[in-house]
Amino acid sequence: MTEYIPNIQTRYPKWIFGWFILAADLAAGWIAFSLTLAGPLAEQNIALLPWFLGLEGAWIIAFLMANLYRGEFTTSRVMEFETIIKLSFVLISIFILGQALAFWSLPFTPQTVFQYWIWFCMIALSLRMILRTIQKSLLKRGIGREKSAIIGLNHRGIQAASILEHQTQRGYDLIGYIRASDDPGIEPDQPLPVLGTEENLQQVINQYQISDIVLALDKPEPERLMNVIAGINGSPVTVKIVPGLYDVISGLARTEQIVGLPLLQINVNLESWYIKGFKRILDLVLVVPLFILSLPLWGFIAAAIKWSSPGPVFYRQIRMGKGGTTFTINKFRSMVVDAEKQTGPVWSGEDDPRITAVGRFLRRFRLDELPQLWNVIHGDMSLVGPRPERPYFVEKLMNEFPFYARRLRVRPGITGWAQIKHPYDRDITDVRQKLKYDFYYIENLSFNLDLKIILSTVWVMITGKGR
Repeated sequence: MTEYIPNIQTRYPKWIFGWFILAADLAAGWIAFSLTLAGPLAEQNIALLPWFLGLEGAWIIAFLMANLYRGEFTTSRVMEFETIIKLSFVLISIFILGQALAFWSLPFTPQTVFQYWIWFCMIALSLRMILRTIQKSLLKRGIGREKSAIIGLNHRGIQAASILEHQTQRGYDLIGYIRASDDPGIEPDQPLPVLGTEENLQQVINQYQISDIVLALDKPEPERLMNVIAGINGSPVTVKIVPGLYDVISGLARTEQIVGLPLLQINVNLESWYIKGFKRILDLVLVVPLFILSLPLWGFIAAAIKWSSPGPVFYRQIRMGKGGTTFTINKFRSMVVDAEKQTGPVWSGEDDPRITAVGRFLRRFRLDELPQLWNVIHGDMSLVGPRPERPYFVEKLMNEFPFYARRLRVRPGITGWAQIKHPYDRDITDVRQKLKYDFYYIENLSFNLDLKIILSTVWVMITGKGR
């Protein structure tokens, strides 16, 4: 077996970007310090540099502990910003509280300290946004990507490759397959080549300077996975696993570290504080103004629908909501009248001939969903959640997927994770993939994820690049 020689270039873009972030925070700290704290210190003839270095040292230590100097291209900007705001607010509050309780004496007022925090956050977040945007732009141009390979030339590996090939902006540069010893012997889709075999794994990693390995074994039993990972051991690569269990439970599981022990967790309790209360408040705060502001647009849409084809303006249909209760969903009509008269209940495709010319425009920009704002206000739906399905299809899907009922434990939404990640349902394979996205959303339901979906949906509506 060929000995692997570490190559610093495979990791170089990550840590160098972390230094740029650190420099940005130093710049933000200096500007905020100059605008707020430097004046009072200068008036009292107090040296500026020790105070600046002390404050910056505190920020750097806190941010390092919170892992905020990662150069990873997969870092979520929303999560990063939320962490910075929360952490810095706690620290500055302790600073001010200590002064109020006379634990220490400061040469400036609490109001000045608070102003310093506001300036620091605004500038630091703005600079980080610029740097992260530059990073994404460089990744699209092929700079700083991680060379990735898939171990497993089988249906799992091919499916993983089809997803990773379209994720170059995420920093992955998929260069080929590594054939596993138990692969069924199929050939890869072009242009991805076979780089080598499991038996010469270390040599392949060394030769192609691979940084990320995706394990997509045909039969991913624990013992088999451990044997492959043992073969990778010693190489400076990141290992990701496409688990067979994920297919079995349709996305219910996630890993969690408990005192260093990785466990596979099934989250059976969905009644978090966010789902029980705040999510509904957020819906009303966002949807009520949007409903009122959009009403003038409804008249233009109604006239266009009437002009394009005979029939009513609105389309109403029974859908299944939270807890299996049914409700009437409202949409602007985008198809011809009695579209299912000949076919019966069927899924609508992207190029469905039953869609009218105006309906195609409405669907592209998601305008046909506007009347569902009333469903949200009424409480039948949420702004974000799994799309509500018709009882006819729910019955079929519950027979096909035993865990489908879990989808009914949250309010359905106007938009959702599956809608921004997957195109229209054409067959049962598409439905299976969308269910995985829905279960991922349910498992990871949070304010951050809802905000990301809302922003992505706004972008889809502006660009018309909907799915």
